[in-house]
Amino acid sequence: MKSEFEIARIVKPRGLKGEMKVEFYSSDVGRLSHLKRLKLDGAERNIERISADGVYGFIKLAGVDSIEDAELLRGKSLYAVREDLPKLDEGRHYIVDIIGLSVIVGGERIGVIADVLQYGSADVYVVKSEKASFSFPAIERVIEDIDVQGGAITLNKEAFDSVVVYN
Repeated sequence: MKSEFEIARIVKPRGLKGEMKVEFYSSDVGRLSHLKRLKLDGAERNIERISADGVYGFIKLAGVDSIEDAELLRGKSLYAVREDLPKLDEGRHYIVDIIGLSVIVGGERIGVIADVLQYGSADVYVVKSEKASFSFPAIERVIEDIDVQGGAITLNKEAFDSVVVYN
């Protein structure tokens, strides 16, 4: 598992004192509001203020004290350290941990999770294999086991066959 991962992108400066508008990459931005530090360009930065409103929010980082400072950071990514993020409930995983898992159906490896698309009713896992690309909804009846440590997701063959979409 990665020890840090991208959680947001700086969109633009806000105001004159270094605050920035950011786009968050989390389905639950509220869990990020307690963060005290982030990484930017590989360097740790303390957070002075952070707020969220939907997928967007505002952040003030220590050392970014003017609109000019903030403008230099436009488009840059912000990273969180895993140990700073809240523990997820049993059976829940960060998307960054799902991408790259081998997909096992009927005891056979059929590809690798390449992307996770988030929709209201269920996430959709996009799988790439040597021959094709396909997707399936991440629902209980399809997923038998997610073993992040072991690097694999095991699917119920019958359920998978009934929901898979080949691209």
